[in-house]
Amino acid sequence: MRSISVRRPRRSTGTALCILAAALVAGCGDDGEIEGGAAEPVGQELGGSVAQLAQCRDWAPATPAEKLATIEAIRAQVNREDAGVSSSALTDDEAMEVFDNGCAKPYADGFRLHIIYARAAAFKPLRDIAEGN
Repeated sequence: MRSISVRRPRRSTGTALCILAAALVAGCGDDGEIEGGAAEPVGQELGGSVAQLAQCRDWAPATPAEKLATIEAIRAQVNREDAGVSSSALTDDEAMEVFDNGCAKPYADGFRLHIIYARAAAFKPLRDIAEGN
């Protein structure tokens, strides 16, 4: 039996170092923002959105910009206009307070943010009445 040798082109060490340096520089100063200044939401993505899988363990270490992007993603899924059901939407400040309080305890790491949001939004009309709004 005859063995066949396959030659692979070699990259020069200089090229490899340049690629590595470029990757390191690109990662420096990352504050959760993508090109154009918009932050990405936190959590695992499913079907183009993090809304269903984002958890408190994702929320706690997130930057303020990432937290706002996460709130927007969750709000877009919970308060869908095409669902045929009208529900209250939390403001950014209300959602931030709900998530910060709901995720404050260590046992809350696995809590899903969209569940916390939906429950808080369900009680928003009652809270508004109690506050006289």
